[in-house]
Amino acid sequence: MGVSSGCAPSQLQYTAISSHRMASAELVNELTCSICLSLYTDPVSLRCGHVFCRSCIVQVLDTQDGSGGYSCPDCRENFPERPTLEKNRKLDNIAKLFISTHPEEEEVKICCAYCEFRVPAAKTCLECETSFCTTHLRNHNKLVDHVLIEPPTSMENVTCSIHKKTMKYFCTEHGVCVCVSCLAFGEHQGHQIEEITTAFKRKEETLRRLMDKMTSQRMETEKVASKLKEHSEQVQAQSDVLTKKVTGQFKDLKEELEMLEKQVLSEISRQADQILAKCSSVVLQRLEAEWEELTLNIYQIQDMINKEDVISILQAKESHYNNVCDKDKTSGGDEKLVNVMGDLNKGLISETLHKGMAEIVSGLKTCMYLSRVLPIIMDVNTAHNKMEISDDLKTVLDSDVHHSRPELPSRFIVYNQVLSTNSFTFGQHYWEVETSVQGIWDIGMAYPSIERDGKHSGIGDNKKSWCLRKYTTKYMSAHNSKAQSLLFEQCSQLIGIYLNYEAGLLTFYELCDRERHLFRHLCTFRADFQEALHMAFYVDDGAWIKVLP
Repeated sequence: MGVSSGCAPSQLQYTAISSHRMASAELVNELTCSICLSLYTDPVSLRCGHVFCRSCIVQVLDTQDGSGGYSCPDCRENFPERPTLEKNRKLDNIAKLFISTHPEEEEVKICCAYCEFRVPAAKTCLECETSFCTTHLRNHNKLVDHVLIEPPTSMENVTCSIHKKTMKYFCTEHGVCVCVSCLAFGEHQGHQIEEITTAFKRKEETLRRLMDKMTSQRMETEKVASKLKEHSEQVQAQSDVLTKKVTGQFKDLKEELEMLEKQVLSEISRQADQILAKCSSVVLQRLEAEWEELTLNIYQIQDMINKEDVISILQAKESHYNNVCDKDKTSGGDEKLVNVMGDLNKGLISETLHKGMAEIVSGLKTCMYLSRVLPIIMDVNTAHNKMEISDDLKTVLDSDVHHSRPELPSRFIVYNQVLSTNSFTFGQHYWEVETSVQGIWDIGMAYPSIERDGKHSGIGDNKKSWCLRKYTTKYMSAHNSKAQSLLFEQCSQLIGIYLNYEAGLLTFYELCDRERHLFRHLCTFRADFQEALHMAFYVDDGAWIKVLP
């Protein structure tokens, strides 16, 4: 539905129609002969400029023959001789065109009963049974307060079809206008009737009240439509901004990932080149020297054997050849060669990769969470008396000591619980807390109107709170007294909490590796938040919770 700052569509249409009718009426006046009060037929002009139908002005001039002069019926300008009639072709064409496009204008209209010429009536009085032009209507209204109607095309429209008398009464039983004869001996005899003036005023008042009601409804409709339009524009604007932001973030993320990929691949290539360089410059040279020495000794021994040189063979020193054969042992053999060459430093490669990924995730996390990050402070005035609160108001512990704090309406009585002083009514927020391994604890959010006493005052045991619960070694989610096992066992003492108030989202994560920003999603609550939200904590059986800065 479109709503403009001006008129509603129906008003615009009505205004356009009214304007059209007014313009049409003005044009009719310009095209009407002042003698016959009808649209021009074969219009002609006198020297004074006034225009008349040819037959009309000829008839007037004929009556002036023999009077010693002629005059214009409009301005009374005198002509010593009978004036020449000049055909006004342009006005004739306009009149014919208007008649062809407005055939209804040719209908005979009710005229004022008091005008010398045929002047169209402005209103018709039912009680006087007379029609008046604007001038005579003012005189009529000064004397009496009668019911006036739009001039009918025929008096038959306001006359009883049976008795041919003006209808001056209204039969309330049948809801029709009747004449006096209908009441005296017609079918409406004995019925509940009203004078038409009284009935008109009552009906007019009813219609006015109905119109006021519809006007009020129309204003409400315009207001609602305006708000919807404004909201739609805001949503579209937010969508455009978020789309642009997310697109930019993904573009940056792709660029960062590409840079990290190049960095890790460069490190792999650097280490490989270094190892291969050692292989070619050290190991191969050593192997080539040993190969050459072994080859030389083989030739010498083979030459002695081939020559059957008994003396040389007997005098040959075996220790020399044994030393040559044992050189692979002195150099460490295959294992030592591998050690000399070295291997890829996978730890360094992994560190480069994970460090880069951690920086990217950290930046992404900063873009993700965040309308404002406020430190969470415990509200001692809500804390149960068997809870220990640290001096910095960031750590809560289960305690066997009764602290005898003042009795306040805000203090929890049954369960070891406490709320934060901070409250949140809009935006996106993210916090991290450290938890104990032992004991039972709840971390969640609650309305300030949560009960302080009774079995339903526990976090997650009512409609006004939501929590992640650690019972024994497993996690559970709880809301409105319904707890659900999450089938996750505790593997980290760090918990992340993400709140998107407008979207109605409350999500809990387990930080498996805080350094590398590795998360494990535990649970998400969806709700239409109606009040401010406070962080809420519960500890029992030796448990503790610490809000991280």
